[in-house]
Amino acid sequence: MFRAFLAEWLPLRRRRFVVGTFGATAAVAALGAVLTFIAADGRGFYGEYVHMMPLSRPSGIVESLEAISILLGVIGLCVVAAALAGDYSRGTLRNQLMAQPHRLSLLAGKCLALASFVGLIVLAATVVSVALSFAFASMRGVPTDAWTSWAGIRELGQGVLNGLINAWGYGVLGAFVAILFRSPAASISVGLAYVLPVEIIVTGIWRPAGDWLPGQLLQAIANGGAGYAIAYADAGVRVLLYGLVAVLITTLLFRYRDMTS
Repeated sequence: MFRAFLAEWLPLRRRRFVVGTFGATAAVAALGAVLTFIAADGRGFYGEYVHMMPLSRPSGIVESLEAISILLGVIGLCVVAAALAGDYSRGTLRNQLMAQPHRLSLLAGKCLALASFVGLIVLAATVVSVALSFAFASMRGVPTDAWTSWAGIRELGQGVLNGLINAWGYGVLGAFVAILFRSPAASISVGLAYVLPVEIIVTGIWRPAGDWLPGQLLQAIANGGAGYAIAYADAGVRVLLYGLVAVLITTLLFRYRDMTS
C-alpha cells in the first residue's frame, strides 16, 4: 500500500498539475476573502451576508474560508475523479495491477495519496484566506484582536478541520463516480451535476431535503452548522453513513469488476 501511495504522488507532482490546481485554489480563496468583505458592507451574495461587527469576533477569521467551502469541495472532487478515472482512460491501471496485484491495497494507497493532496489544497486555501482576511481587515478598520486570541485560534482550527471533512467528503464522491464510470469527463460531469444543480434544485423545491442530501450535509459541516436546520453532530453522522456506503460500493466495484482497459 505504501508503494502505491508513493507511486500515486508521481503524477500528482507534475508541475503543470500542481501549478494549475494550487493556482485555482489561491484564486478561489482570494475570491472568498474579497466577497466576504464586500458583503460586510451590506451587498450580499448567495442571499446572505455578514456585517463588519461579526467579522471582528473570533469566528471572523474563518468567514472567508467558509464562504468558499463548496468550491474547495468541487476542487477535491475533480482532483480525485480525474486521477482515478484517468488510470482507466490512459490504460495505466492494468500495468499498476501487474506490479501490485492486490487491488484493495492499490486502491487504498492511491486514495491515501489523493486524500493527502486534497488536504494540502485546503491548507493552502486557509493560508491565502487568512492572510487576505487580515489585510482586508486592516484596510477596512475591522479589529482583529479576537482573531489572534485563544478563541480565534480554536475557531481557525475548527474551521480547518471542517474544511478538510468537507473536501474529503467531496473526494469520496469523486472516487465513487470515477470507479463507477471509469472516464474522467463522465465522472467529473456527473459529480458536479449532482452536487451543484441537482441538490440545489431539490433543496429549493423541498427544503427538508437539505437535511439528508450529502452535499448539503457537507456544507453544514463546513460552516460548523451555523445557519442550517440540522445540528452539526447529526450532519456528521449522516455524512459518515453516506461515506461508508460509498466506500463499500467503490471497493466492491474496484475489487470484482473485470479490467477492460
